Amino acid sequence: MKTLTAFLVTTFCVCMNGISTAQNDCNTTLSLFAENVKMKRFTEATPQLAFLRQNCPTLNYAIYALGEKVIGHQLKQTKTKQPMALELIQLYKDRIELFPEKTEKGTFLPKIGETMLNYHIGTLKEQYDLFDEAFKTDPVNFTNPKQLYWYFELYYKIYVSKKHEISLEDLLEKYETIHKKFKYEREQLYKTTKDAENKNIVAIDIFLKKITMLVEKEATCETLLPMYKKKFEAYKNNAEWMRSVARKLDAKDCKEDALFIKLIEAIDVAEPTAESKFLLYEMHSQKGNTAKAKTYLDQYFKLETDILKKGNMLNNLGIEAAKKGNKSTARTYYLEAIEINPSSGKSYLNLAKLYGSSANECGTKEFTKRAIYWKATEMARKAAQVDASIKKEANELIPYYMERAPSKKETFNEGYKGGEKIEMKCWVGGYVIVPKL
Repeated sequence: MKTLTAFLVTTFCVCMNGISTAQNDCNTTLSLFAENVKMKRFTEATPQLAFLRQNCPTLNYAIYALGEKVIGHQLKQTKTKQPMALELIQLYKDRIELFPEKTEKGTFLPKIGETMLNYHIGTLKEQYDLFDEAFKTDPVNFTNPKQLYWYFELYYKIYVSKKHEISLEDLLEKYETIHKKFKYEREQLYKTTKDAENKNIVAIDIFLKKITMLVEKEATCETLLPMYKKKFEAYKNNAEWMRSVARKLDAKDCKEDALFIKLIEAIDVAEPTAESKFLLYEMHSQKGNTAKAKTYLDQYFKLETDILKKGNMLNNLGIEAAKKGNKSTARTYYLEAIEINPSSGKSYLNLAKLYGSSANECGTKEFTKRAIYWKATEMARKAAQVDASIKKEANELIPYYMERAPSKKETFNEGYKGGEKIEMKCWVGGYVIVPKL
């Protein structure tokens, strides 16, 4: 009995000693491996990586984080890329499986997809599925602009291949989803950096244009209208669907078709919004239904809560009125835009240009007619003060208007010392203040 006990104890000790030795070997190798990678001694690190993955794959996630650098280096050096690319893919897969808590799927699944794409591994569908899984399971960490672009481009290529049942509507929905994601990531980056020239923000802008170009090849009035006409009756009570369709038709300038009009009218009945009122205003304006258009315009201003949108709308209305020669109406729109948003330099600038083009329309003699240039200068100065984005243009107009306004000598000869008010007895209204001599 004693002999058996001694044998078992000896065996146990030998086993434990073997485990301890193996553990020590793994720890020692990992330490040497980490140092070699740090010093970029990738040749020495390669067999160490193989040993660690074979004998102690769950020892530390650093095996895979550092291993990515080793295999990445080998991939650049080797002439036969695909076998090494497959090795890198397996490394990513092992990390995902063995260290899920330290491996974001939104980061590493797209890396696998990118590697497959770059080295022609797998089918379009197999490549796409990796990006799709990343987007659906971990969208928070799926932020790489180029990989987001590939996610859509692969879907587009699958659509074009006609080998899978992807409809044009499916493609458009995918576009909207990824477009929204790009916009969100851009906003988050800008909040952090406040730098529109940030390389990732610039990349997002480039890839947004690229996915839009891909969609524009397929989505035309000729393809969209028949598709949505078939679905209209089934979805005419679904305001969200109708708004989505209306936006697509609006973007493609398919607004002349009867379907677009039906959509907007149905949306406005179901869930009236500032957007629906604006579109109805536009449609009736184009048809010459002035009174009805004005009704919808008034309703738009009551519903719109965004002061920037309101201000832009008023500025656009002012520009249109000015083009038609309705300067008094244009002035009213610009002043309303300023009342809504006092920081609207564009509105002050538009007023300056409006006054600056009206020298012969106010006053009874040369001096009072040219006095309106002071009014134009005043508006240009205010524009430069409140809005840095148009400051340069405003500052260029100031000397232009002052050269055309009455000179100091002419002002003195007229009996003014500065500070007096000259009433504008015309569509301009109000008064202009004579500058100090």
